[in-house]
Amino acid sequence: MFTGIQNSRYRDFFVILPLIIGFLSLLVLAISGMLSGSVEELVVAGAMVAPFVILALLAYTGEQNSMARYLAVLWLLGLLFCIATMSFIFSLDPAAAWSDDPDALDRYLESLSAEKATGLLLVPFGTAFICLIGFSRAFRGLLARVLPFDPDSFIHMAGLVCILALVMIPVIPLIITGNAPFLNPAMQRTLGIGLEEPGSTVRLDAFMLIWTVIGSFFMVGLWLRRDLSSTFERLGLVYPTAGQVATGIVTGIVLVAVFWVFDDAVTALFSAYGIPTTDDTLVNNLFLASFTPLAAVMASVSAGLGEELSIRGVIQPRFGIVLSALVFASLHAYQYAWDGLLGVFLVGICFGILRKRTNTTTSAISHGIYDLTLFALIMAGITTL
Repeated sequence: MFTGIQNSRYRDFFVILPLIIGFLSLLVLAISGMLSGSVEELVVAGAMVAPFVILALLAYTGEQNSMARYLAVLWLLGLLFCIATMSFIFSLDPAAAWSDDPDALDRYLESLSAEKATGLLLVPFGTAFICLIGFSRAFRGLLARVLPFDPDSFIHMAGLVCILALVMIPVIPLIITGNAPFLNPAMQRTLGIGLEEPGSTVRLDAFMLIWTVIGSFFMVGLWLRRDLSSTFERLGLVYPTAGQVATGIVTGIVLVAVFWVFDDAVTALFSAYGIPTTDDTLVNNLFLASFTPLAAVMASVSAGLGEELSIRGVIQPRFGIVLSALVFASLHAYQYAWDGLLGVFLVGICFGILRKRTNTTTSAISHGIYDLTLFALIMAGITTL
């Protein structure tokens, strides 16, 4: 079946077009606000993955079809604009940006000086423009000397631009405000963070895992470049041996111990030099809804498999350990200050090395055990996130 579809002149119609329509429908339904309950959570989780899957599908088609290539570039530019817009919003005063008062944001923007308002706009959108350097063949050629991607591949070019954006743009609110957006007490109060019902994250975490797995398979070319078996191989997913399970469990626990000491040392160092550090209480508020046994297990499995599959499975084989760890760290910039991001980056390096020496399954087990151990220690009152 795969061979027939792969060689068919109607391959794009039979495979890519229905997939794009399906993921676009998730975006439309999520934005519409028509749904509620579990169905809404399922659709919202899919909508978080959809923009990147659609980009990959268009980019794969764009390697052979000029029209699809133009659409892929337009979609990529729109994606960069959305990421930059999110960082711009998170750089504003959260009490105004997330207030129930529709006029609060207007009053806040009017109170800004022209210089500050211009800076708030230029930094995220200027950074998005810088990310377009990934379109330069000369730049890609230089990177390809140290990274295992094809500088002449359109799908790799689109991926590089997207990865540069994910590395550089999410840290902008932290740079501008000096604090992670979701660690702002005003934003937490406005959004009701820390007031959720314990265990309420189970369904959303499960849905996020499902969509991340589905999206990761399509992003590496399932039914487009690869059959199911070679897709598993590309992602580094295997049926683990007893030794690999043991390796994952042991490394996860060891990493908790190592970074427990490391985080305390970094916090003390930053505090000694007057550098703001992550507020443990505010971080814990972000995860209070996961502080039940079932929710903790689900959150750990979702993060362990989902993040490893998308970061170490999809990105690392083409863009290396360091760049994938930078993406991993940057995606946590909304919830940790600089000390926390340093720890996330380094633990990402550890997971990346483990994935390179073993496989994604082993690194996912290690990551899941790492998170689950932390949750257990927190619920036992021994430590904080």
